[in-house]
This record gives sequence, C-alpha cells and structure tokens, in this order.
Amino acid sequence: MFWTDATARQLIEARYPDFLVLWDNYRNNINKADALGYFVLYEFGGIYADLDFECFRPLDPVTRKYAAIFPLEPFEHSTFRLKIPFLLNNAIMMTRPRHPFLKFMIDNLMAFQMQMEQFDVAGPCFVTTNFVLYNKLKVDDLYNLSATPDGMSPYFYKGSMDETDENAVYVPNTHFFMNTLSTSGLHEQYFTETCLHLSPDSSTLLKRGCNELRRRKSRDSESHFRFTFTMHHWSETYSPSWTKVEHTYTNIRSIIPASILQIYSELN
Repeated sequence: MFWTDATARQLIEARYPDFLVLWDNYRNNINKADALGYFVLYEFGGIYADLDFECFRPLDPVTRKYAAIFPLEPFEHSTFRLKIPFLLNNAIMMTRPRHPFLKFMIDNLMAFQMQMEQFDVAGPCFVTTNFVLYNKLKVDDLYNLSATPDGMSPYFYKGSMDETDENAVYVPNTHFFMNTLSTSGLHEQYFTETCLHLSPDSSTLLKRGCNELRRRKSRDSESHFRFTFTMHHWSETYSPSWTKVEHTYTNIRSIIPASILQIYSELN
C-alpha cells in the first residue's frame, strides 16, 4: 500500500483526529513521513520500508518469530555521529497491528514536536529514545553488554522483556537489514580519519566504533552481505544538501502493476 500527502492526512483525520493539529503543524514534510509510519503500522501492521531500500530476500520468514522488528543503523553512525551506543532507525520497520510500542510512540509525538533536530522530532533518535523509555532502561543499561548474546541480536542490553514476547521489540544486528554506511554528511571517510587519530585516552565507545569500521572494511562483498535481507541506499531526501536536480525519477505506476498498486483511501 502506498501513501500520498492527501491520503496520509485522510488517515489521520478519519482514525486519529486528536493528532490532526499536530500533523498540520509539523514544520517539515519529513516529520509527517516519519510519523505516518507509526500510525500506519499501528493501524494495519506489516512492513514499512522507505523507497531507497532494496530487497535481497523474502521478508516473510523474519516476521514469524517476533511481534515487532526495529533494525539498528550501523554502529559507526551512532558512535561517530551521535556519540551514543546504538541508534534504532525507522527507515524499515516490521510489526503486528496494535503493537503497544507503536501506540507508545504515537502518544509521545506531541512531546517531541518542537525538538530542533529532525531526527529528534519523529525520526531515528525519537524511536531510540522511546525504545529506551518503553523498556524502562536506565542510563547505565545503555552501555551494558548482554549476558547471553545469540549472534542474531546486538550485544547491548535491551531490557528484561523476552524478545519473543508479543509486546516486545526485537532489535536485530545491523547486517540483516541496514548493512551499509551513509554516503552524505559524516560518512566513511570521516570515520576513517577519526580512527587515525585514536589515542589511549579515547572513549571505549569510539574504540569500539573504530574496531567495527576495521572489521567492515576487511570483509569482502560476499561475506559482508551473506545474511542480508535488505540494503539501504541512504538517499536521505530530507537533507538540506539533497536537490531534485541531481536525481531522476520513475513513476511508481510504471513499476508496480495496477492490479498490485494500492493507494490508501478511507472510502475503500
């Protein structure tokens, strides 16, 4: 199902009228795009993915075990860009309908509306903060390693709730869904230069980031994408440096057959 500006507002007006003022007063379209994903997934469930994702494998198997799946950005992003141990991303999300984490985020949208940074309003930092609050994590918990890592999940502590619980949020390792680095702003070259100036006094977080970057660069393409379901191409159309002049477009209707393409309508 695809969404336009008009049908997105139609959904909010019809099913979440208390949020319509919030919706109409968002400063930027990216805020609406971010928030829309939470409303849609809470209402219908399923898989949300930005249009700059490429699918390598069917996604059906990954949704059978967990009620909600929120992938991480590459560890280097959180380490070098934000100086935090992990960052959940909202560019691809998978949940059952009426999952309480989606409701939790929806209820907190108003409280974050006036944040200065786009990531904080309704984007990845918003999701990460709400994940921490939802799981009642303390500051010290964010830097604790999991006592029982299984190779499928990152090693950081994610709370006491079993990840297979119907109300839990499963956070998979980045190599499954978001295994590439951003190419704009602070990117691999910046990360590499930062690591060249690493010192014994550098933070443990930064040292871990540099170690992960070295491991990434040492893997060949086949090994790196061996277990990857999706690739994020990081178009980052929300960025001020992104311009339409530099890009070409293909109408979605010329790619998706009319029998499959569905544009949401409350009238249907």
